[in-house]
Amino acid sequence: MDLVKINGNTYYIKAPTNAGVYLFDNRDCLLIDTCFTDKQAQEIDKILKENSFNLRYIINTHTHLDHCRGNLYFQERYPECKVFASEQERPFMEHPYLLGAIFFSASPLKHLDPAPPSFSVDHYLKPGTHDLGGKLFRVIPLPGHTRGQIGIVNPDRVCFLGDSIFSRQVIIKYSLPYLFDLEGSIKTLRFLPEIDADCFLLSHDEGVITSKDLPELVNYNLANIEKFQLQILDLLKQPLTREQLVKEITLSNNIVLNLLEYHVIQTTISAFLTYLNQEGLITYTIDHGRLYFHQP
Repeated sequence: MDLVKINGNTYYIKAPTNAGVYLFDNRDCLLIDTCFTDKQAQEIDKILKENSFNLRYIINTHTHLDHCRGNLYFQERYPECKVFASEQERPFMEHPYLLGAIFFSASPLKHLDPAPPSFSVDHYLKPGTHDLGGKLFRVIPLPGHTRGQIGIVNPDRVCFLGDSIFSRQVIIKYSLPYLFDLEGSIKTLRFLPEIDADCFLLSHDEGVITSKDLPELVNYNLANIEKFQLQILDLLKQPLTREQLVKEITLSNNIVLNLLEYHVIQTTISAFLTYLNQEGLITYTIDHGRLYFHQP
């Protein structure tokens, strides 16, 4: 992991989930997202200490574990550190097992539930401007990847985007990254270029992009969504169950699945089915105990 300066007092730590850092005048700092494992959090902590940064605040863009599980490490070692999260993410911060329950539609299989009993949050943020350490930070709703995902614009005009948009590397590697609400994702992607900021931090791989380069990446993400919409619509010229769709999409796109990735793809395809049904492009029937989706 490396500490990379973005602009002014703003940095990020290049990690499996990039962690944003804002340094206050008194050497206190704000960390935006905290990675997944104790080892990753420990490496972030080491970098902060090597640079004489004192962790004072944490903001989680959303409650997927690769963005917030590191909170546990930091809260144990920095008891005065205040944690902030989106108001709409409150149920998942207080009851993280819900993440696995969404995947499995019930009490989840053991390997779908690596979450702790709860995450302690000091303050839940609503959209708007908030004062932290005498500096103003703007909280922007970015729904789609999760319902309550937020972006943060700091005093250096750097915006932390969470997983509202994916790098080219992520899309090439995973083909179909996780989306919970497809309509929300599309609206958020179209909104991103309107955010008044100079630089934007992506959570995975690509890192920092400028406001000039953001529209091109937005279009790349939207084109990937449209590609899978068309694939699903073509497949649904005949009735298929959701599991049959998962099979066809993964095989035709060479997507290799483990248990978690299976449920990630299944949930994302469900988001497509909901959106396409809302748009009147597909419908569904129940026949012989199976739920089939198909074009009208």
